[in-house]
Amino acid sequence: MQSLLMCVASALLTVVLLPAAVQAQSFPERPIRLVVGFPPGGSGDFIARNMGEEMNRLLDQQIIVDNRPGAGANIASELVVRATPDGYTILLGGSFSHAVNPALYRKLPFDVEKDFTPITKVANFTTIIAVNPKLQVNTLKELIAKAKAEPGKLTYSSPGSGTPSHMAGAIFNVVAGTDIVHVPFKGGAPQLLATLAGDVPIIIGTPPVALPQIRAGKLRALSLTTRKSSAIIPGIPGAEEAGLAGYDVGGWWGLWAPAHTPPAVIGKLFDMARKVLGSPHIHERLAHEGLEIETSGSPQEFAAFIHTEIPFWAKVVKESKATAD
Repeated sequence: MQSLLMCVASALLTVVLLPAAVQAQSFPERPIRLVVGFPPGGSGDFIARNMGEEMNRLLDQQIIVDNRPGAGANIASELVVRATPDGYTILLGGSFSHAVNPALYRKLPFDVEKDFTPITKVANFTTIIAVNPKLQVNTLKELIAKAKAEPGKLTYSSPGSGTPSHMAGAIFNVVAGTDIVHVPFKGGAPQLLATLAGDVPIIIGTPPVALPQIRAGKLRALSLTTRKSSAIIPGIPGAEEAGLAGYDVGGWWGLWAPAHTPPAVIGKLFDMARKVLGSPHIHERLAHEGLEIETSGSPQEFAAFIHTEIPFWAKVVKESKATAD
């Protein structure tokens, strides 16, 4: 009788697991939707569209970019959490969505660790402090002096609350002893337009947003927000070289699927992402825009990395007194 029960249980388990195994073997059979929490024209959109083009070229499959801006990428995150966990809806998020937001927002409609399955880290990046040339400052030291002489009068733009740009500005005020007011926008493109127009004279922008305008002479770069300069962003000093010791703020991008996505599907998504991001073609394109590709050794390694980032950024949010304004 016991043997019979074991056979029945084994058969039932096979019935339950077989569809998932078959699904994983054939995955992907249709385009994958890549959800981004910012509008077209920003850093996330740039990464997503380049990944999509490369995936189509290398794997003969498409990534459809779905821009869902708002609430510091929380709208995009919630959409992915509620999606069917089959690997066909994934999130391009980052340090902001999965490390900063849990501390910055009082209540999120999801748990960043329990409700997502990490796939891989995608890239590291610094942000850039630049100004509209009409603002009469040429160096970071001059900006700090002006900000101290006019507390609460200068403003800086970011692509949204909780983004690396926002956090870089909040920490800048703490380290430099200034009071530059944060003005959040819904993405890098509207943030950039506000600074180019002179409405918000200072921009703390991601490289894909700021660099083209710096190269065109429409923005004046003062410093990176990381301590050291970057080989892929020549000509712009790191914060220490620019005169602000102790200032070092960067960010990173990554990929997630909803919780309960089959491990075999996560494995395929991980392999696909590594193949796409390992292409010399995409390395060159992202490096030109100041993005340094770095993939995880495994989905588990990425999950462990996120787990250490959450308390780190919680401390940063607390010390900088940043708010989701």
